[in-house]
Amino acid sequence: MNYTNFKMEQMLTILKPILNHRDKVGYVAARNTRRLNDALVEYFNFKQDLINKYGEVDKDDYGHELQTISIKPTSKHFQEFLKEFDQIKDIEHEVDIMKLKYDEVIGILNGNEILQLEWMLEE
Repeated sequence: MNYTNFKMEQMLTILKPILNHRDKVGYVAARNTRRLNDALVEYFNFKQDLINKYGEVDKDDYGHELQTISIKPTSKHFQEFLKEFDQIKDIEHEVDIMKLKYDEVIGILNGNEILQLEWMLEE
């Protein structure tokens, strides 16, 4: 199935807490995490380059500079970041997502998790 870079990044975020499962659900989540990460290598590199280019050095509560850079909607170059980021966020890739049947997750996942993982579930 085809997914955009941005959608796959969201899917990775959803999978993160599921990786702690020591069952078939955790196994499938781990495989899908690997597949999504593999598909997003260039996207993550490009995005980090843009953050380094347009972002600002993070500061702690006392105003001391940290060793990280981030970009926020309030950053003065945020619109330039978005303009370049928009060029890659909607590029689609085919990714072979491993699926589970709905009845395999009953009693393992709660309702919210099932709704978030619908893209990984089938009848």
